[in-house]
Amino acid sequence: MFTVRTSKPGSGNKCYITTSKGGWSRCIQGKPTDKQCNVLANCVGYASGRFAEIYNEIKKTTGMKYAALNCNAENWIERAKSLGLKVGQTPKPGAIMCWQKGATLHSDDGAGHVCIVEKVYSDNLVYTSESGYGSSAFWNATRNNNNGRWSAGSGYTFRGFIYNPAVEDVPPSPAPRKYKVGDTLIFTGRLYANSYGGGAGQTRSNLKCTITKVNEDTKATKPYNINNGLGWVAEADLKPITPTPTPTPTQFKVGDWVRIVGKGNGAADGSANTAYGIGWKKQILKIYTGYKYPYRVGSTSSTIGFYQASALKKL
Repeated sequence: MFTVRTSKPGSGNKCYITTSKGGWSRCIQGKPTDKQCNVLANCVGYASGRFAEIYNEIKKTTGMKYAALNCNAENWIERAKSLGLKVGQTPKPGAIMCWQKGATLHSDDGAGHVCIVEKVYSDNLVYTSESGYGSSAFWNATRNNNNGRWSAGSGYTFRGFIYNPAVEDVPPSPAPRKYKVGDTLIFTGRLYANSYGGGAGQTRSNLKCTITKVNEDTKATKPYNINNGLGWVAEADLKPITPTPTPTPTQFKVGDWVRIVGKGNGAADGSANTAYGIGWKKQILKIYTGYKYPYRVGSTSSTIGFYQASALKKL
């Protein structure tokens, strides 16, 4: 297999630098152009580079064997087939995901989007790495196929996966746990001495708790340690804290373009980490009435965070 990428490529990585600047990429420069890797921010430049990076890591090679993957994102399926690459509808690690934007395969109604599958949890759940023209140089996302578009907006049509020939078929990765370290929840149930259900102890009811450790082993039936060692608990015994209702937001509506001018949160109820993105131009994706951070903000390919009205400026 290959090393999963969870951070932006750094200086000197030729997979993400144009040939005119001494790199291997034949893609255009990104916008805004990354100072270290000039094909970022751009989904095409990133996906082309990451596809090559994975191929080189496994095959112990250099260069870009498939540098011709440099056209509009939505046309990659045809370009990939012309290069002898296999395509399909089942996700595999190292594969390129390809979307069409608009009603046709012409750039006048959008150029589409591509990204890379880093992990496969199931046929309907994957972990990706991505970049976006006019957006961010790099981000990771967990995408599901509940809407048939792999989490993309209604203006996108999912076309398929382009498989990396260097990656052999591997079993799916364990699905990520529902909760993570730092999440604050309500616990009602029994405490255990270890994450496998040993040493049953006392019970608690409606206890406000914080996740301090998580055991990712799929055999762990009590995978969450709460309140700095109070005990290990089952996922079914945890539930989110019901947020205090707030007035229905009226300042913005879904689809509005805004500039982020303040901090937000990774969850609408404020239970996750701080979300930043200050200065970025994004859209209102959804409004969660009654929540502390009601405005879900991002792009059609990813969510940046959840914000209050005071942290957003309408464009």
